[in-house]
Amino acid sequence: MKKLFVLALAFITVFSCGDEIEFNTPALQGKKDGERWKALFYNASFNDAGKLVITGGDNFEAITLNVSDLAIGNYPLGVGNSSHAEFIDLEDVAYSTNNEPDLDFSVYPPDGLITISRYDAANNTVSGEFYFNAYSSSGLKTVNFSEGVFFDLPLPIGSGPNIMSCDDAIAQSEIAKELYLNTPTTSDDYSANCNAYKQALINQQIACIDSTGEIQAIIDTLICNDDDGDGLLSVNEDENGDGDITNDNTDGDEFPNYLDDDDDGDSVLTMNEDVNDNGDLRDDDTDGDMIPNFLDNDDDGDSLNTILEDVNGNGDVRDDDTDGDTIPNYLDNDDDGDGILTIDEDANGDGDVTNDDTDGDTIPDYLDDM
Repeated sequence: MKKLFVLALAFITVFSCGDEIEFNTPALQGKKDGERWKALFYNASFNDAGKLVITGGDNFEAITLNVSDLAIGNYPLGVGNSSHAEFIDLEDVAYSTNNEPDLDFSVYPPDGLITISRYDAANNTVSGEFYFNAYSSSGLKTVNFSEGVFFDLPLPIGSGPNIMSCDDAIAQSEIAKELYLNTPTTSDDYSANCNAYKQALINQQIACIDSTGEIQAIIDTLICNDDDGDGLLSVNEDENGDGDITNDNTDGDEFPNYLDDDDDGDSVLTMNEDVNDNGDLRDDDTDGDMIPNFLDNDDDGDSLNTILEDVNGNGDVRDDDTDGDTIPNYLDNDDDGDGILTIDEDANGDGDVTNDDTDGDTIPDYLDDM
């Protein structure tokens, strides 16, 4: 009988090893009393005594693994061991591997094992496995975890008992927040200070448990970068001023301005509409209509949309300069330099200067100085 038991145990061991789960994102999960249990949020940190503390929960129940060290190896659980596991169930009953069972209930002591299988110093993450039997304080209830896995859980800055505590993380977040709030969105330092605040909040998430999602909610509101690379920070592309950058779409295409590298759809990339080359797109307004060029589809106000001023048809309106005055047509309100503004060369009065050819030479009047 003993041989059969050993053989059965060997079979189970082989089967379990072959049934391993592969992960590619951080995770904390296992089987609780034979049923799959997975944490929706998780955290790895160090307590004041220098122990690694892994926590996780699913909004109803929570697990805590206290490991005496970060070193790769096995850490036994049970009464008298420096490592222990805890669990709080749906009914708020707390279980621990440090609790003894009531002998009328069970003769089997609490036990288990936590294995640190990998510490990734480059990415500052920890991975491993665990299993345990734990009892309630009365010793009359028990919970069993098997096939437990924690994978690539991020650790706070540093790795050890002297790492950033939750209190320190909150303090640093407050400092970064103050700097962020006092930096105008037009400042060259805004993106860096905004990202520094975001990183401080991420560190706070790691050092503290963001079980309510409040920290993540703040992170989600931070708009730090120039998402479309057009020279304007996304936070500054809220043209209607309603606080929502997703509903501003000057040219009416499928992309909101903050994701559109040609906001006005005039074929001139927004980043190239800084005519005076001072780094500020908002003070370039060639036709003086109070609409900056990067939002104006007729930059020179000559009644001909910028995109139509590509005379040579090569897709670049910046190299078309009919009168040779070094001002490209799309910025020149007298394209042919004949002293008559382009907008006034609509002889037939139909609003289209491209179909007026008084001398019949196939060159429209607004491009014909003769």
